[in-house]
Amino acid sequence: MSGDNYHHGNLQLALIETGIALINKEGLGGFSLRKVAALCNVSHAAPYAHFKDKNQLQKAMREYVASKFTKLFEDILLNNDKNHPSIIDKLGIAYVSFFIDNPEYFNFLFAQGDIKINLSISDTAKDSFPAFQIFKDTATAIYKSLRLPDSQIENIIIIKWSVVHGLASIATMDGATYDKDWKSQIAELLCI
Repeated sequence: MSGDNYHHGNLQLALIETGIALINKEGLGGFSLRKVAALCNVSHAAPYAHFKDKNQLQKAMREYVASKFTKLFEDILLNNDKNHPSIIDKLGIAYVSFFIDNPEYFNFLFAQGDIKINLSISDTAKDSFPAFQIFKDTATAIYKSLRLPDSQIENIIIIKWSVVHGLASIATMDGATYDKDWKSQIAELLCI
């Protein structure tokens, strides 16, 4: 978490990434624009060219991670048959892989409690967390095409999301050890 990652012209991204690392290390109580600026080796006033306050930076950090995660899911849907049941497995594998590659994002997103997930599959139920909404909408459409009842579809979605989220949580834990490569084992661990 040093300022070595800042390169001229990319301060906004450096502030976002450094802010994520700082919150993961010190929690929200240790987070300030001044600390983020110091870690980026810029003046304490420099962040204000991009963010009016630390709340705006925190919002940008959440949006940055959520948009990267959501884009991954959108790309999977774009490059695969989104009506084939295997797409659900591909989204699950991508979920775990994304957080294995970016463990700091998992901790940042889910430790703050800002993520809202509505597990209901009713047509009016929408979520503030776009990646889950993509997963839920895709899975719902597939399971409805298989003529499963809504209550069973909701249960399956909850179980599948819990499994991938749980595996991502374990794989990103500092204290969890595993003698195999996580990424090469994801499909097997998810029983796919």
